This record gives sequence, C-alpha cells and structure tokens, in this order.
Amino acid sequence: SSTSSKKLLVFLCSLEYRIKALTIQGVGFDAYEYNNSVVFSTRKSTKVFGKKEIKKCKEVVVITKCELEDFEGLVETFRYSRGENLVVQGIISFFSGYPLTVYQSNESSSKSVSMKYEKREVKLMIDNVDYTGDLKILLNKLKEEPELIITILDRWRKAIYLKDESVDADLYYDEAILSFFHIFELFGNSVNDELKDKLEDNIVNMLYQHFKFYYYTDKQIKEKVEGYKKPVNSLLIGDFLNLSVKVKYFLEKYDLLDDSTAFFIDEMVKVRNSVAHGRITYQQAFMWPLSPFFSLSKDPYDNIEILYFLTAEMISRYVGITCWEKEWKEKKECLMPPQHIISSFMKGDLLIENFDMLFSGNKYNITWKTIFIYYIKNHKKVKRESFEKVIKDGFMNLLLNENNAQDIFNVSIILADSEDSEIKKKAIENVNIIISNKWCTISDLKNIYTYLEYYSVNVIWYKQYLNNKDYLKYNKKDF
Repeated sequence: SSTSSKKLLVFLCSLEYRIKALTIQGVGFDAYEYNNSVVFSTRKSTKVFGKKEIKKCKEVVVITKCELEDFEGLVETFRYSRGENLVVQGIISFFSGYPLTVYQSNESSSKSVSMKYEKREVKLMIDNVDYTGDLKILLNKLKEEPELIITILDRWRKAIYLKDESVDADLYYDEAILSFFHIFELFGNSVNDELKDKLEDNIVNMLYQHFKFYYYTDKQIKEKVEGYKKPVNSLLIGDFLNLSVKVKYFLEKYDLLDDSTAFFIDEMVKVRNSVAHGRITYQQAFMWPLSPFFSLSKDPYDNIEILYFLTAEMISRYVGITCWEKEWKEKKECLMPPQHIISSFMKGDLLIENFDMLFSGNKYNITWKTIFIYYIKNHKKVKRESFEKVIKDGFMNLLLNENNAQDIFNVSIILADSEDSEIKKKAIENVNIIISNKWCTISDLKNIYTYLEYYSVNVIWYKQYLNNKDYLKYNKKDF
C-alpha cells in the first residue's frame, strides 16, 4: 500500500545464532517469513566471541521491508524494522535455546533498491531432529495471538540473556528470575477468567448441595443460592486469584502439574517475593562460583536452570509444539519432592521397596540426590540416625559406577560420620573407590566441602580426610 509520498526501503541485518548444543553440526535452518521479514541461513560458518570462549556458529540473514517518508533518512529503517527484528530474534532464540540479540549482529545496512534472495522452503533442523512442523505451528500461533506470544517470547529471550550474561556468577540471576516470572504471570492471567468461572461454579454447586438438606423447594434453593453466592465468592475467592494457584491451574491444564512441580512453584513464589520486595542479603559464607553481589534469590543456580526449561516447556505446550519436551523431562528429575513427602520417607513412614528406583526415578522424585539436598538444607531438623535406618539396605547393596558416582559420593561423605560401623565402612569405601577410579577431580573434592560449609553442615571424617591429603595416595599427579 505504498503512496506517492513514501518510498520502499529494505533493511538488512546479518545475525549469528547458536543451537542448544552450541555446535554447528547437524543443523539446517533454511528460511521462514514473518510479516515483512524473511529470515534465512547463508550456511556460512562464523564465530561468536562469548564471555568465556569463542564458539562456532552459523550466519542468519534477516531482510525486512519498510516504508519511509520522503523527508526521512535511510537510518530510520533501523527504527521502523526494530519491532519485527525483535520478534525474529525471539523465534530463533526459542528454538535454539540461545539468547539472540542485536549484540550478535555483525553487519547491518539499508538500501532503497530491491534485494534478491534465494526462495526456499520453510525448514528447521537441530541435531538432526526436524522442527519444521513446530516452527510452522508457532508462526500460525503468532498470527492468532500476536501480542501475547510476542511478549512471552521476548520475556523468555531476555531471561535467558540475563542468565547467559551472568557467566556462572549469578550476576543477573535475580533479574532473570523476575523475567521468568513475567511468563508465569502472563500465562496465569491467560487462564484467570476460566479458573475463576470454575471456582464460582463449584461454590454454586456447594451451596445447592447445602440448601438441599433444608428440604427447600427448587425455587427456594435457587433464591438462597443467589443470595449467598456473592458474599461467599467474595470470602473464598476475593478480587484477585493467587499467582501460585493460577500457574498451577495452567500447568494442570497442559498436563505439566505434579507434586514436585507444584512444590517448586510455591518455593519460587517465595523467592520471587524476596527479589521483588527486598530482604536482608548479608551472608558470611560463599561458595564457588563467587557472586559479585549479595544475592537476593535462594539457591539461584539450581532454580534458574529449572525455570529455564520449565518456562520453555510451558510456552511449547501453550503453542502446541514439542520442541522442549525431552529437555524438560530430563530436568524435571532434579525437582525436589514436597517437604511432607521426603520427610515421611526420612522418618520411615513412606517406603520405597526397590532401592534401584533411587537411581532410575520414582513417582515421588526421591533419589540419592534429592535425599542429600534435603538433608543438607534441613540437617538441623533431621536426625541422621533416623534416615540411616531407612536407606541402609539400599546403601549397603548399591553398585557404584561412573554415572552414579557423584550422587553416591555426596551421600557417602555424610554417612562417613555414622555411628553404624557397617554404614561408616561402606561410605568410606565408596569415597575411596570413586577417587581411585578418577570419577571426581580435586576441584570436586574441595567444592563439595565448600558446599557443605555453606550450609553449616559439619563433616568430621571428610574434613580430616582432606587435611591429611589421603586422596593423594591414589595418584599424586592427578591431584
């Protein structure tokens, strides 16, 4: 719809991107169109200079058409094309798992002449997996709900950008958590009316059942329900639904809710409140990697990773695609069980008959890793002797290998102080076997002690083991 007072201009921006595995092998990104933009790969290899290292990438070119008034200069194309360019970056970032921004642009230009490019079919391959179908679905969803989808993709891109820029030092983790929570809030608001209607229907049904026992007529019951409905709604629901409830409803709607995920949401709401509203941040103990500031968020490293994959899967389910399903399934195993469940297990009230499930997983998400983490963070309330009785059979008969070495090493350090001579002997044996097989490094040995010290957990045997440098007897050169 060009007019005589306007001229058609083209904005060219050459960008670089990386896929989830941060490698160019097995990748095919041919082209797709979004509004007035076309995005395609030149198939040229290039490099990105990251915070830690130089990484190989593939080059992507974005061409955007826009119109300018005659009195405007070519530089204005950058302003007019910025909106579409940010959407393009959001799409690529979501599929690649890498935060593409204008900072990765290695060339940009604008021209008032036609620009030719090779017309290609829409195609997206990552690690030899075809995501073309998912890309097409996302592009269609962008047409149906442009404002919500664009906002969610942009919030996610900013969150993972802050995560990436933190360079393992939680520099922007507090801010990243807030950006991830914007996604929770957006999705929570998307189901707010639906959830409220269901809750109000439940109240109406409850009132009907209640007044039936008064043997009123149908007309009388209806009048009573209408009279009590509003005040009961106000009392039980109120004007605003709790964010945690809305997010859980969204997760349930898209088949993502279970006890561990619900517990994580509750814990993260507490963390979000601490970050958003502020709290005392001073602390004496630190662990590697060292933060440049006192952190507002609790356990930021673990939480930020789970938020990364959970929000990616929430976006995928809402859009109707599966590109993050595998990653979330793997990461979900790291979720802590709810306090009451693992507490019951530690007391012996909840039995797991097959202790191999502490490696392979179970419906409670109780594993050697979650047992260790729970004890570390609750050691003042949990008696080691009580849960030793629960896990003794499984611990004494476990088979060590390289895959489970880290989790067993951590648990064994705790149990090396056991009053039970059999458990103590087995724990010390595990530590020596893992070190002799070089399933851990000197950094691992020291880092786990730092981690325990951070949580004020005293490990007598292991501290003496490090002080005596007993680990050196296996191979001094390796340590």
